[in-house]
Amino acid sequence: MKHWVLAALLFLNGTLGATTWLVGPTRQYTAPSAVSGLVANGDTVNIDPGLYTGDVTKWFASNLVIRCLGPGYAHLEANGNYAEGKAIWVIKGANCTVEGIEFSGCKVPDHNGAGIRQEGQHLTLRNCYFHHNEMGILTSNDGVSDYVFESCEFAFNGFGDGYSHNVYVGSVNSLTMRYCYSHDSHVGHLVKSRARFNYLYYNRFTGENGDGSYEVDLPNGGRAYLIGNIIEQGLNSQNSGIISFAAENQNHPEQEIILAHNTILNNRPNGRFVQHSNGIDLVKMVNNLFLGGGTLLQGAATAVDTTHNLRITSIQAGQLNDPTMYDYSLTANSPCVNAGTQPGDYQGVSLAAVYSYLHPMSRTARWHTGSAPDVGAYEFLVSPYRSLPDEKAASILVYPNPAAAGELITISFDGPISKDLILYFQDQYGRVVCQISLNKSRSQAQLNLPNLPPGIYWMYAPVLGIKAKLVVK
Repeated sequence: MKHWVLAALLFLNGTLGATTWLVGPTRQYTAPSAVSGLVANGDTVNIDPGLYTGDVTKWFASNLVIRCLGPGYAHLEANGNYAEGKAIWVIKGANCTVEGIEFSGCKVPDHNGAGIRQEGQHLTLRNCYFHHNEMGILTSNDGVSDYVFESCEFAFNGFGDGYSHNVYVGSVNSLTMRYCYSHDSHVGHLVKSRARFNYLYYNRFTGENGDGSYEVDLPNGGRAYLIGNIIEQGLNSQNSGIISFAAENQNHPEQEIILAHNTILNNRPNGRFVQHSNGIDLVKMVNNLFLGGGTLLQGAATAVDTTHNLRITSIQAGQLNDPTMYDYSLTANSPCVNAGTQPGDYQGVSLAAVYSYLHPMSRTARWHTGSAPDVGAYEFLVSPYRSLPDEKAASILVYPNPAAAGELITISFDGPISKDLILYFQDQYGRVVCQISLNKSRSQAQLNLPNLPPGIYWMYAPVLGIKAKLVVK
């Protein structure tokens, strides 16, 4: 007990004593490198927007929040400099969060100069921009880290040797990417991840005019969920494969790839939409749209479960709004309309698409108004898609909160709901872990809380654009 109390006091002391550092051309500390050796665990570094030429550094402290005060980015242009022969920033601390930082121009003798080299455990990136580096971001292979990349752009990274990529995540526990935009890599891949679990939700991975290779490469397999993504292979691709799974080895216990509500387009006359090594456990595909030439699936799996996917070799026949400008939303006459099915879940993770990617690097609520969900990354809606700030700001009231798994809870709305809806439960990484149907004309409902592990969840009703935070104890 004494050890526990001491640990708690140390944690509180470190949190309560945290320092906020101000960095900028007119501040006492004019560049991030000026404070990187001064910060302590739990500190916050606020950086003014602007250009910081040649400023590179290492971060040793943990639980840091390093962010631009905005609007715009704090732009770190390497200009020939690098830290430890690796990157603009080498992050050695654990559980750090980086927001609103732009990294560009890193080149090192080993040809893998990155915007960030992540060596500490766990990292969250939000609204960051990595471009024209030899490697966008490169991480360790610690086997335990969880990375979350949200609303980030990765572009024009790669030395040109095929070993450097826009995103390169090593053999860690998990990678979650949502609302990100990766495009125009140079010879390398748009996303390469060796993580055991990959959660790729509502992203835009488009080769465009670049000469990259795979759009998504998961060379060690694992369990991968790709939900609601826009994935496009450009004419100049170095490799005609679009999604590659377990091509190098199968050293994770799970070997399963699950795709739901993706729009995947091939501008080349041939290629492979999904390729995987022989002997993986499962390929599951539901409500996906595959447009253009090429082979749909290559490889032999123990189980293949596919339903309500559309394979259309003519891009024009998909009747999308403007595919030449990467607008893959549906017209009223698209064969995707009402062509899907309720996708269900897999291993406790819902495959329903509750958002759609909204360019640039944002999201919009998604719901279906017809007889069935639409196929692909977008739902045909008469009213325009909404950006996140436009979503209704009302809230759902939940009691008790915190609540125990299986406990009877009461959910209250501002007024009677006008239509049947589905209430989604999302974990802290944005993954949908379960869902519950509620009938219309009710302003209050009682239900048994699903059997969820302790933690923080969000209950979200996309039809209404409202959500509530729920703590499970």
